[in-house]
Amino acid sequence: MFCCGTISLSDMSNKVSFKDGIFEPLEDVKGVHPGQRCTVFSDQELDDIREMLGWLKVAEKAHEFWNNAADAVYDTL
Repeated sequence: MFCCGTISLSDMSNKVSFKDGIFEPLEDVKGVHPGQRCTVFSDQELDDIREMLGWLKVAEKAHEFWNNAADAVYDTL
């Protein structure tokens, strides 16, 4: 089986291939230590995440009414 995806670290991403149960980076990966866990997303998963983030940004405006002095006491709960 062969497929591809993207390895995602906190500050970078690299394309990877998957063959025989092993993910292999298609370019040099810097700052990763042996044994460090990385997350790999398929291209479809990345598209879904990007779309979801767009919807979350749009939805933020629907909750702006909670940002007021009258209910500030609940901000610390």
